[in-house]
Amino acid sequence: MDTARLRVTIFERSGIAIDEHDPIMAVLVASAHQTEEIGARLLRRMSPVRIVVAVAITGLVFATAGSLVTWRVEQRLFAVERADWMRQQSDPRREALLRSGQGMAALALAESGVAEMLAKCNGRRSWRIEDGYCVPATPDGKPDGFKAVDRQVRIDAGT
Repeated sequence: MDTARLRVTIFERSGIAIDEHDPIMAVLVASAHQTEEIGARLLRRMSPVRIVVAVAITGLVFATAGSLVTWRVEQRLFAVERADWMRQQSDPRREALLRSGQGMAALALAESGVAEMLAKCNGRRSWRIEDGYCVPATPDGKPDGFKAVDRQVRIDAGT
């Protein structure tokens, strides 16, 4: 072991200057040799296969823990959403509305996708309504105006 290098390292890290003939240097050199010997023994015991297996097992443990935590959080969120949905379904006003003729018609429109289409084209300048249908932009690709007879609203394409 190079004592000059050891003394420089001690001085850089602690600010203490040690003479090379100081009895503490013998203790420090012996300690450094022991540390190197222990490190070399540990490296001889650990093969690359063992290191890979240890890293893989550690990764598996952390991935499993993360998955379990995520699963628990999602189950709690699902339980909250389900409770909210059940509370909404137990609302007598909503139930009466869904049993009415208008409610059944609204459900039929929603299931067929018509309600969503009407909601999307409502007020868009790139769509127009003709005979109750949403019609997209003109064939040349330019946005068309919007005119609904029942509302008496006219929006020109340029504005």
